[in-house]
Parts: sequence; C-alpha cells; structure tokens
Amino acid sequence: MTVAADPSPPRRIWYVVPALIAAGGVLAAAVMLFLIPFGGDLGQRITPGQPITVHMPEAGKMVWVKGEQYFPACHNSEADTQKLGEWNLVSMLSDDLTLEADGERWRGVQMIYAKPAGTYTLTCTVSDEHGTSSFSIGDPPRFHDARSRALAALAASALASLSVLVGAALTVVIAVRRHRNGKRLAGRHLTNG
Repeated sequence: MTVAADPSPPRRIWYVVPALIAAGGVLAAAVMLFLIPFGGDLGQRITPGQPITVHMPEAGKMVWVKGEQYFPACHNSEADTQKLGEWNLVSMLSDDLTLEADGERWRGVQMIYAKPAGTYTLTCTVSDEHGTSSFSIGDPPRFHDARSRALAALAASALASLSVLVGAALTVVIAVRRHRNGKRLAGRHLTNG
C-alpha cells in the first residue's frame, strides 16, 4: 500500500516573491518618470544666415539656444515651399526645457513643425545683438508637452498599480494555500493520533 505524500505548505520565503514584484514595479515606474533621460539632443549646430538641410519628422524639431533666451527666426527655402503643406513655429519658453551637452546648458525655445514630414532646407537668423550666439536644431525631449507628460505619468501609475495588485494577489494565494495545508496537516495528525 502506497501512501500519497502530503503536499507541504509553501515556505515563508515565497512571500518574498510578491514583495519583489510589487517593489520592482513601483521602482520601475519611478525610474521611468524621474531618472530616465527623455531629453532629446542638440542635433545640427547652426551658423546664422547659412542654409542647412534638416529632416523634419512628424514630431517636429526643437530649436535649442545656448545662454539667454532668444528666438532665432527660421524660414524654409523657396524650393521647399512647393511641397510644404504646413509650417508652424511654437514657443516653448513656458516649458523651461533644458539640455546639458559638453558641459554647456542649452534651452529649448521653440518647436518647428512641417507637414508633410520630409527633408527641408532652413535658414535661421538672429538679431544683431545675438549675432554670435550659439543655437542648433535637434530632437525635442520625448515628453515635452502636457499631453505626453500626462501619458507618461499614466503609464507609470498603471505599472506601479499593476505590480502592487499582482504582488497582493500572489500574497493572498500563498497565504490561503499555507492556511489550507496547515489545517489539512493538523487534521491528519489528530486522526492518526
């Protein structure tokens, strides 16, 4: 006659797994919001008055300036006007976007949007008082507007909440299993004794 082995209750060490899942999700959400650099790049440096060729994606390009805040005036070339459907310059001064590159601090001052997306020739100029200032056209930060920042916060909140819920559910499953197996073992000892 064979006797079936009693399934032993889960060890207490198993409570560490749901705690790690919950803590890992919350930590990943915090890293996503506060530590991952979502900050774009400087792209091409611009010499005032010199035409440059820039690929304009649908997301647009950021105009970065070094030092004080000012607006370079950027215009597309006459040849581009025929294929250009829309051209927008949007001030970004209220967003206080900064970027550190080569030990220098740059400010995002405006976004340039062109439709359709494509390669365009731009000429940017500045006033005489800023004639020697440095500026460039590069990629904007990934989360530079209110909508994208809200989506990032929502995604981080969902990640943290989901990991805590999964951790709590696993904790309940482990606790119930320990409790049932503990009662079953106690009942067998009473009937055998």
